[in-house]
Parts: sequence; C-alpha cells; structure tokens
Amino acid sequence: MIHLVKSIKNVEPFKLNILFNTGEAKTIDFSQKLIEWSKSENSKFKDLLNPEYFVTVKLHTELETVYWENGIDFCPDTLFEWGN
Repeated sequence: MIHLVKSIKNVEPFKLNILFNTGEAKTIDFSQKLIEWSKSENSKFKDLLNPEYFVTVKLHTELETVYWENGIDFCPDTLFEWGN
C-alpha cells in the first residue's frame, strides 16, 4: 500500500505526529537521524537540528508529504515505516 500524509497533527522539536491516508497516526522521532545526517559540513539537515526551524515543517498538499523551506522532504512511505 502507498502511504500519503494527510495532516500534521502535532509538532515538537525533532518529532512529528502525522495522520496518514490509512487513518493511522504515527509519531516520528527524527533526533538520531538528524544527528547522523548532519555530520557533513554542508548538510542541509543541520538546519533541522535547530528546534525553532524544525517546527516550521509544512504539509505539501500536492505531494502529500512533509517538507521544510530549505528543500528537505521525505517519502511518505519512509515516514510511515519510521513511525511508532
């Protein structure tokens, strides 16, 4: 099944609670992934380690996923897989 993001229910620094097209809501904790992905000097993921920037996440209604203004987005199926 293809998973799509229908809404962002809650945002905390480094965590998103997302409602998917299946009716399931999952919480994704990005903290460890962001630390790992931010190790390279020019990584855009460093932006997301700023709690004030992380909470600026938006819903992309056409692609049905989440994104940030710096160009970072994630595949909805990946988000579903990472969620608890």
